[in-house]
Amino acid sequence: MKIVVISDTHGDLSLLRKVALLNQDATYFYHLGDYEVPTYLLSPFTFVKGNCDFLSDAPTSLDFTIDYDLKVHLEHGNHINFLDFENYVKSKNCNIFLYGHTHKKDARKIKDTFVFNPGSLVKPRDDSFGSYLIINVNQNKNISYEFKSSKDL
Repeated sequence: MKIVVISDTHGDLSLLRKVALLNQDATYFYHLGDYEVPTYLLSPFTFVKGNCDFLSDAPTSLDFTIDYDLKVHLEHGNHINFLDFENYVKSKNCNIFLYGHTHKKDARKIKDTFVFNPGSLVKPRDDSFGSYLIINVNQNKNISYEFKSSKDL
């Protein structure tokens, strides 16, 4: 199973569409907010509302179960208390915790939860180029990931 995760595209539909076209083999597409475009333009992405998505009526977080009975949590991240981040992640009781907002890539494991931030596709704060994330999960629930650069789009 292949999961494509992006965040903080801030109105740039061209890069959003390029990511979707380059990854047509993905099982799931997630946008973690701050898209700043009408939500009908976000297909094929499942999305949550970011702090800059003033006109969106999307939820601020989503929790659901995907293939292999994996629990996934999506949110933008602007409501997270980063001083107590570890406990916050644990409280979500999920296998994969996805957040955006910081415009910085993050990949770590907190207890049994994989935590990822894809960075910003268009306005990175940790690199010269934007980024997005590919997560691969095999039938044994082994998770691997790779950050992709917007320079390759």
